[in-house]
Amino acid sequence: MNHLAFFGFTDDPFRLTPDQDFFFPSTNHTSLGEVIRYGLQQGEGFIIVIGEVGTGKTMMLRFLMSELGDEFETALLLSPHLDPKELLLSILRDLGLDKNVDSAQVNLDYSLRLLNDHLFKLSTSGKRLVVIIDEAQNLPEESIEQLRLLSNFESDKKKLLQIILVGQPELNAKIEKPNLRQLMQRVTIMETLNPLSKNEMSQYVHFRLSKAGRSDLRLSRKANSKLWKYTKGVPRLINKLMSRSLLVSFANQKHTIDHQVINEAAGSLHMDDTPLLSWFPKFAVIVSMAVMLIILIWFISHNPDWYNNVKIANLMPTDI
Repeated sequence: MNHLAFFGFTDDPFRLTPDQDFFFPSTNHTSLGEVIRYGLQQGEGFIIVIGEVGTGKTMMLRFLMSELGDEFETALLLSPHLDPKELLLSILRDLGLDKNVDSAQVNLDYSLRLLNDHLFKLSTSGKRLVVIIDEAQNLPEESIEQLRLLSNFESDKKKLLQIILVGQPELNAKIEKPNLRQLMQRVTIMETLNPLSKNEMSQYVHFRLSKAGRSDLRLSRKANSKLWKYTKGVPRLINKLMSRSLLVSFANQKHTIDHQVINEAAGSLHMDDTPLLSWFPKFAVIVSMAVMLIILIWFISHNPDWYNNVKIANLMPTDI
């Protein structure tokens, strides 16, 4: 018997792959999805989504793509370590337009003509193309500039091509460089995907357990607090730690997940809750300086002659 059967699950509740059936509509995910939909409906050229590692950007994208109407065709790029030519070929490949293209011989101009012809056909049927690039912080700057040029594909009334860039905070730093300022001028929507709150984290865990057939399995308050300390509400870390916790409970033949199980699982994954104390060194320095200042003020107030002597000594010439 494996651990999933031991708990009576019908599916793996905490797998790390982005399964749309397990998409949890947190407040931030839901509002961000609405903003993106609005931007697409309004024909905005560039939409940028920033989020830390593991916050659920890819999952949200896949769920969003599944909900887009027939007026949109999508191209999704997941590995954007691509120069401008490779970038265009990847878009054509995802659209199924590379069948008669020799990637070793085709040039940039030919790829652009192929894409332009396809966009024109889409436009005549009332459709638009949405190019979504995940992990966009890995795009070379020249490829980001190529995307800006692609956004010039438009008719008299609307954009024929819309672009969604999704990446880690490094993407924000990259596109703010002076040489990419023309792209920044075209960005009308830039949103941030944040980790779950502590309350949402608890709901997220219960949501996944329920989806896998165990709505009755709950974490204790202490277990929730430990899970929060170790994961800070980052979905990928929650999945990782909860998956290991199920294994630990199975190994101990326990049908519950308490704070001790969470601690043991975190230890086996070399996770710790020291980030909560990351503020302590700076706080200690500030407190020490404040205490020293208070002591100095107290000393001067009780020894005015010492302070006056120091002032006089500083005003006297050192060379006679």
